[in-house]
Amino acid sequence: MTDSYRTRLRSFVVCAAGFGVLCVFVLFGLVDPVFAQEDFLTTSAEASGLPQTNIILIIARLIRAFLGILGIIFVILVIYAGFLYMTSKGEAAKTDKAKKMITQAVVGMLIIFSSYAIASFIINAIVGATGGQIVSKTAVEKYKEPLAGALGAGIVESHYPPRNAIDIPRNTKIFVTFKEAIESKTIIKDDGTLDNNNVWIFETAKGKDKKLDSSAVKVATNEEKTIFVFDPVDLLGNPTSDTNYTVALQPGIKKADGSNAFVGVYSSGYGWTFEVSTEIDLTPPKVVSMIPKNDSEEARNITVEITFNEAMDPVSSTGSYITGKDTQFTNITIAQKDVGNVQGTYEISNGYKTVGFTSINACSKDPCGDVIYCLPANADLSVTAKAATLDNSNPPQAQLIGVKYDGLTDASGNSLDGNGDGVACGTENDTIVCSDSSKNDNYAWVFKTTNTINDTVPKITTLNPGIDGQEIDQNALLEISFNTLLKASTVNTTNVSVWPDPLYLMWFSTGKEDDVNAKTSKALVNHAAFISNAEGGYDYYPVITNGLKSVYQICMYPSMQVGGNCDGGNSNQPYCCNGNPSATACQTVNEPGTLPGNVK
Repeated sequence: MTDSYRTRLRSFVVCAAGFGVLCVFVLFGLVDPVFAQEDFLTTSAEASGLPQTNIILIIARLIRAFLGILGIIFVILVIYAGFLYMTSKGEAAKTDKAKKMITQAVVGMLIIFSSYAIASFIINAIVGATGGQIVSKTAVEKYKEPLAGALGAGIVESHYPPRNAIDIPRNTKIFVTFKEAIESKTIIKDDGTLDNNNVWIFETAKGKDKKLDSSAVKVATNEEKTIFVFDPVDLLGNPTSDTNYTVALQPGIKKADGSNAFVGVYSSGYGWTFEVSTEIDLTPPKVVSMIPKNDSEEARNITVEITFNEAMDPVSSTGSYITGKDTQFTNITIAQKDVGNVQGTYEISNGYKTVGFTSINACSKDPCGDVIYCLPANADLSVTAKAATLDNSNPPQAQLIGVKYDGLTDASGNSLDGNGDGVACGTENDTIVCSDSSKNDNYAWVFKTTNTINDTVPKITTLNPGIDGQEIDQNALLEISFNTLLKASTVNTTNVSVWPDPLYLMWFSTGKEDDVNAKTSKALVNHAAFISNAEGGYDYYPVITNGLKSVYQICMYPSMQVGGNCDGGNSNQPYCCNGNPSATACQTVNEPGTLPGNVK
């Protein structure tokens, strides 16, 4: 081997070693915490249809491939040096050259193999299922649903039909509930029709250019201007095939204070799809449970609730009965014997299935310092849920009086079936009756109050998934069981939520299930599909704040969990963070910041 060749070989070894070290530093440099942050505003890749494999991952794979090629080259050099040694025939000069070539090749090969091993380890850590950010970022693009993040995390509290719902009847109405009051003029025109510049409703296959005209949709809202009901004049879909629809809430929608409803990462608005069947819903709704139970005796701070078997029209189910108001809500009444109707407000929640009443009579405070409102003490009370007047030409459909009903109806406009016999009889004033001219389909029950206040603090009894749970079903509901009945309107996305870490746009919604006999409730969280472990699954943090309250209006403070370290509710450590008591409110670290709320 000549000196020039030996010099070139040494240079090649040094360069290869330097390249290997550089690769390691490059790979370490690529795994930067900033990379884990999600760019919520970048949608061009999805729109273009281009491959969404991250450029950093491509570079890393090229580096590993090049290192592999260098390894092959050095193997060839070792083989060649061995051949020279075996054919040297004892000549000292040739033997020394062969030994030096082998030594240099082996040293270079060790450096390359070490670099390859380190680089492979780093790449595999990035690509593997144990939290590699490159794969997770790519997976986010796969799992992310466009214009969905405002549900739960943003201003949208709930809507009907739900996301991706199927078998929705053709005569359904569309509901949207916002977390704050909305400037109704940005949704409803002066003539009561839809402002279709800000709310698009269209057959998905036909696209937004075929959205429903303003005159094709009537719109109603509740007193607080937080719930909007969109009622298509014509039936949706057709009688021969299922039809997919899209509803898109546009950035032009304003809050009551004039500011934008959709801001920040949600500034593009919110949208969802559902599938309409070929059928028309002519089945009336019925009551499935009520709180308190019939003929029971309860503490005076109980919230009265009625739960139905399906989503109810929120405008016909909510309102207030307060002396001195110009309009009074009487579709549901709570009356004290020999006195009259109890003053208070009615609100709907739990996927539009539960209506709750809270009186306006302040009587105490809960552990969080919030006011508790009470029913009359030592009183005989009766609750009446009123059926709506029937449309005599099309029962069980109810008759619209303006844009509202004079009784309770479901999402398809069917009047309440109070006795649960499957037939809606409407009110006693209807010309169409069910065999008895004095009969109506109101639902009523009675209960008594004591002069006591129930101050039981809600306590978590079971969690599913449990703390630090693994291999969780990507689509399973989150279930949090409690030792007491919960007030439905507080089981909302502000008080019960789920957040991914690192943070990315993900929708979620809430509800509850009651066991009235056992006097316990289960809070439920529906959500977008979690990123699977095989694709770099993230950590997910369910967050329950002390805004969640029992049906007796008692907040969850101190936070307690049966069978955990927080059991008993230490007054010096009132918060429960991932199963451990804490003196300060819990926060879950996230990218790019921290999550709102207190983990309970």
